[in-house]
Amino acid sequence: MTKFKFTQEYPFKTSPKVLFNYISTPGGLQQWFAEKVTMDSNHLYHFTWDEEEHVAELTSSRLNKSTRFEFVGVDEGNYMEFKLVMSEIDNSVFLKITDYSDNADEEDLESVWKGFIADLKEIVGG
Repeated sequence: MTKFKFTQEYPFKTSPKVLFNYISTPGGLQQWFAEKVTMDSNHLYHFTWDEEEHVAELTSSRLNKSTRFEFVGVDEGNYMEFKLVMSEIDNSVFLKITDYSDNADEEDLESVWKGFIADLKEIVGG
């Protein structure tokens, strides 16, 4: 199946340090991104949406900058990347999302991510 790469940036009124916890830890991710997120003894992340579990490995993590999760098993070849980007002009913070998956419906992806980001903004206040 052909993969589709969805990328979008969302502005936030908070620091990268605050946001990083929400893109890098099971507890942080569970608050806005998935119904349930756990990490097993092999350091694999288990994301649950609509009672379906998806397993991913945290393949890259740069403190207060970015994380990348590459899915394994059935979802192998898919990944999500979260990057915190600072604007040099006004020091505003953007969360850049890259969602590489089988879902090629850009409208659907945009809607899903807008919902996730709205939940995250409600938590961090911005």
